[in-house]
Amino acid sequence: MPRLYYTETQPLEGWRKKHDVIRFHWWWWVNRLYMRFWFRLSVEGDENIPTSGPAILTSNHIGFLDANIISAASPRKVSFMIAREWHDQTGVNWMCRFLGCIPVNRSGQDIAAVKGALKALSQGHLLGAFPEGGISESGEMRDSKLGIALLAIRSGVPVVPIHLSGYRIQSLPATFFLPKKLSIRVGKPLVFKEEDHKNRESLERVTEAVSEAIRCLGNGADNDAG
Repeated sequence: MPRLYYTETQPLEGWRKKHDVIRFHWWWWVNRLYMRFWFRLSVEGDENIPTSGPAILTSNHIGFLDANIISAASPRKVSFMIAREWHDQTGVNWMCRFLGCIPVNRSGQDIAAVKGALKALSQGHLLGAFPEGGISESGEMRDSKLGIALLAIRSGVPVVPIHLSGYRIQSLPATFFLPKKLSIRVGKPLVFKEEDHKNRESLERVTEAVSEAIRCLGNGADNDAG
């Protein structure tokens, strides 16, 4: 039986904290059972997800189930960076608020989202992010944006590469109700020292290292810790 490590997304006390802990455990188990049994989720390398302290969980983006898959493999609450148009959807917003997700404007540089992500990491949370900035319709990993590198260098926290497989982007009903065989592989944390977040070459170097680690996991190889 997995051990859960609860970390709140905001300081709570008394019955509010107890209620939030209970709600998290309930949601985590429902999501995990849903992933394990309906989608036959295979999890490998989940011991690489830190049980304490901040980290960035970064993955390829293949469909609408990705956040659920990562959450099912993590022993802790994960606050995802999510496109604002999805964050504000009525059926999704309640879960986003509960998980402490950070809305991102995809139309351009979002300083507020960067500040929100850095604040979450400074408070010791797990941050989930997809470096491609959107879902890959082909299933192949697209070119990554520089945002993850910026967060990793500025915060100094480890980056945990993750590869997801087993489905492609579908309609919402097909995504959530048609049985599948899903898989998640979690790699060794990468730490980037002596890099400069103001230097574009540094950002590109870190971005490529993270992307390559994700690709290696998808090819069946283990990534080398940075």
